[in-house]
Amino acid sequence: MKKEEILQKSREENKGKLDERELAVFGRASRVGMLAGALLCVALVLIGELILDEPIISLTAWLVYFTMQGSSNLVLYKHLKNSSKLIYGIVEIIFAIAFAVAVCMKAVSHG
Repeated sequence: MKKEEILQKSREENKGKLDERELAVFGRASRVGMLAGALLCVALVLIGELILDEPIISLTAWLVYFTMQGSSNLVLYKHLKNSSKLIYGIVEIIFAIAFAVAVCMKAVSHG
């Protein structure tokens, strides 16, 4: 097989799939998105507690944060089989559930 034939066959086999550069960019974009989400959650906690005196905003922000982090770590564990990611993911999802319960309890007590 000639070099051009090999390259063409490789292009056909990988059509529609991300290449290494695209995967790296996707990973970086995901990390930046998670960081932006985390910073927004911190801002919501500060606004909810210090400015508006509305604890439910803070609880909701932590719920969102721990759901994002936990689900991300569980996906990383699934694909990389890194046991620390599994442990972090489980703990973070437990925190998310706890904050969800707290949000519900706070909503019921205000309603």
